[in-house]
Amino acid sequence: MSASAKMNEKDVISFFQQHGMLIEPKAVDFIINNGNISTCMEIIENLKHKPLIISFEMIEELFNKKKKVRIERKIEKENGFEIIKDVTGKLSSDGKVDGFIEMFRDRYERLQELLKKRYELKNAISIKKLRVFEEEASIIGIVRDVRSAKNGFVAELEDEEDWISVYIPKQIDCAVVNDEVIGVVGKRKGDLFIAKNIIRPELPIKKNKNFSEEDGYIVFTSDLHVGSKSFLDKKWNKFIEWLNGKAGNERQKNVAKKVKYIVISGDIVEGVGIYPKQEEDLAIEDLYLQYEEVAKKFDGLPQNIKIILQPGNHDAVRPPLPQPAFEDEIKDIFKDLNTIFIGNPCYMKINGIIILSYHGQSIQDFATTLPGLNQNKPTKIMKEMLKRRHLAPMYGGITSLAPEKEDYMVIDLIPDIFVTGHVHTTAVENYRDVILMNSSAWQSQTTYQKMMNFMPDPAKAVVVNMKNLMTSVMAF
Repeated sequence: MSASAKMNEKDVISFFQQHGMLIEPKAVDFIINNGNISTCMEIIENLKHKPLIISFEMIEELFNKKKKVRIERKIEKENGFEIIKDVTGKLSSDGKVDGFIEMFRDRYERLQELLKKRYELKNAISIKKLRVFEEEASIIGIVRDVRSAKNGFVAELEDEEDWISVYIPKQIDCAVVNDEVIGVVGKRKGDLFIAKNIIRPELPIKKNKNFSEEDGYIVFTSDLHVGSKSFLDKKWNKFIEWLNGKAGNERQKNVAKKVKYIVISGDIVEGVGIYPKQEEDLAIEDLYLQYEEVAKKFDGLPQNIKIILQPGNHDAVRPPLPQPAFEDEIKDIFKDLNTIFIGNPCYMKINGIIILSYHGQSIQDFATTLPGLNQNKPTKIMKEMLKRRHLAPMYGGITSLAPEKEDYMVIDLIPDIFVTGHVHTTAVENYRDVILMNSSAWQSQTTYQKMMNFMPDPAKAVVVNMKNLMTSVMAF
């Protein structure tokens, strides 16, 4: 049964029985009239505790939440802000192996389409046909394993029907990682396919940039870690003073008057139980009190500035990616503030400018897998993500992935701005007309970060002029 297929009474009852739950007849009727198989999956995903009986009231509350999300996002779109895509309100993961198969299939099909647009791969054949093909050929597949070999390495490449070992000589100088989708030009020699060239989805060399007709600025920052003893309170207060036009030189004060949005790319709070002995680093031990403290720190911001909040791995959302926006319990804490909530990752549009915001959990996976990369130089890693058109290709690493029906980590839309956080540094670079930035933090180095070789560059903000996409970095 497809995710969008309508269900009958037997289907609904059977689905919940498989998950060890019963469901009230009235709730069954409601799902049949208003939902599908994805609805049932969302119900399971959103249950905080596993009840014996699913009631009508529980189902109705879920539908009301989804309706509220749609209304919120419609209002935001009308005000110059639009969420193009994130997983919020669309969770479909049931945690089963079949879900991962669907996710990887979606990844393969979408990246395959991008690769087929490359001249070198326009005549790509299936791996099955390659078995009887004697001439030079091109193939597209997903990497299922990589191992060292004499004067190069071997990547096992598979498509929908078959797989083959691809020998990649070291002179090609192309590091391949597990689970990325690539194209290969080469020739079969026995059971091996000898590569002459590796082709990635990549970005085009040039793209049309989007600019705002409205005069104004977007401020990008990240990783507040409120609740930590290492939170830089005095530095944060200087940041708020600047946004209120009370700090900086005349030019900086004029910029502050025109700030329209602040994008905060994850780890809004320090969280609880995130790493060993974290309790020793906490100034606020209750998770919800940490968010209440954040709201207090936002209270001094000018009311006209919209605060865009994205979760990270320290926040009160599910750990696997993609992460939905905060639940109502957290949103309610910020109800008196001019706040917009997004998922992680999220494609959004601000006054026509396309922004891809991602907390950046997989930066560490790239840094520990690919030679020459360092988590303290995140924009180099962000380039590798763009080359692969994927934010977190490596399954089974540091970054956990949820088996959604759609792979939300695919970079199918080319942004004007690609922003991350997570590694607590400040970096800005341009790659093929895309602005790459890692947007600092508001926490000094902790003992745990020192052990993990995190070298923070905190208390900074990246300011972007919406009319020309010129960037500058402000230190506090």
